[in-house]
Amino acid sequence: MNRRPESDVAGPADFLALRYNRRVTDPRSPEKAEIAAIHEVAKILTSTQNLDRALGIALRTLQSFLGFDRTAIFRPDETTREIRMEIAAGYTAEQRERGRYVWGEGIVGKTMKTGSPIALPDVRGEPSFLDKTRAHGMSSEEGPLSYLSVPIKIGAETLGVLTAERIGREGTRALESDTRTLTVVGCLIGQALKLHKAIERLQDEFRRQRKEFEKSIRKTYRIENIVGQSKRMQEVFAAVTSVAPSRATVLLRGESGTGKEMIARAIHQGGGRADRPFVAVNCAALPETLLESELFGHKRGAFTGAVEERKGRFEEASGGTIFLDEVGDIPLPTQVKLLRVLQERTFERLGENRPVSVDVRIIAATNADLEKMVAGGTFREDLYYRLNVIPVFLPPLRDRREDILPLTEHFLERFNREHGKGVAFSKDALDLLLEYRWTGNVRELENLVERVVVM
Repeated sequence: MNRRPESDVAGPADFLALRYNRRVTDPRSPEKAEIAAIHEVAKILTSTQNLDRALGIALRTLQSFLGFDRTAIFRPDETTREIRMEIAAGYTAEQRERGRYVWGEGIVGKTMKTGSPIALPDVRGEPSFLDKTRAHGMSSEEGPLSYLSVPIKIGAETLGVLTAERIGREGTRALESDTRTLTVVGCLIGQALKLHKAIERLQDEFRRQRKEFEKSIRKTYRIENIVGQSKRMQEVFAAVTSVAPSRATVLLRGESGTGKEMIARAIHQGGGRADRPFVAVNCAALPETLLESELFGHKRGAFTGAVEERKGRFEEASGGTIFLDEVGDIPLPTQVKLLRVLQERTFERLGENRPVSVDVRIIAATNADLEKMVAGGTFREDLYYRLNVIPVFLPPLRDRREDILPLTEHFLERFNREHGKGVAFSKDALDLLLEYRWTGNVRELENLVERVVVM
């Protein structure tokens, strides 16, 4: 009989495999070995999101604690119902590929069909042991070959089969104890498989919903869907249509509440990066140290509270667009790093000297007088010119009063739909809306309409 080959399980150098690279830890205390094996397998199956890797390490752990020479996990193909050896320890790749059974065929097929364990003290001369892998010699040179096949179950459902074998060491462990231990392990694996499948379903549903959401976003932020009939807004739309397909940096100017982020999204959706991330950062919302970490990321230990490495927003936006709102509020030290990104498309995380390269389009926005800030020394002149490649000015709502009624109608329709209401404005109320100065611009009008609908 051939000696078993080296395992080709994923991650053979894994620390658990190295830690437990011996045979049965204490043959005088088999119960302790069984409990330890079950405990380790349970830890392994909950320690990683890579299920195949975890299963491979679990098989190696069974071999190390319980003295098995080969272990394997068989799963049925959902289409053909063929039962295949998917994860194995102690088998070559060729042997694993040959490990295929139909329902009810051989020991593995019978276990899958009946959902009951099968334990053979010696497979030599056993007609139901088909040796499809051709991993076993049938000579008596090394003594008996014990073989165990237990179902991988969750409740009454059999999800697969776990097998284990021991060569030439009859009596090392009681077959009944091995069967009990593997049956428990089979249940643990069954729970892991079921959980993994549930996670995959949730991930598929999340991806489906995300696609629907992105489709809705693209429709919402198409320039033709943004409300604005006035000449001033038509000029903005023309500028957006012109600049969107390019990679040029855009600086959106206008008072707070004029819709700068909506225009930024329209530029993103109208260009070649529409399927890539759009990441918005409010530069006025964070203090200097946190803003730099937010934009560029940090290394673990870079500052108090940095307990793990973190990517910055520029890395998250790589391939897409980053929108820097209130860019005039960025402190001077952070302006230096932003200037480098604009010039070289590289930066360094906080606490790290390694440069990080990004491919990102930058759209900035501000309601500040940047020219005055440059003159006063609070905003870098070189950064100003890097940002001000294509300026787009958004007019305040009071300067485009012909858009007030269409915007009001748009918001009424939206909030009535969201809240299940049927509110309408009287002519007198609409006249008041037209006369009001709207210092908060479109955002103020939007908030007013929602308040009226809800109240």
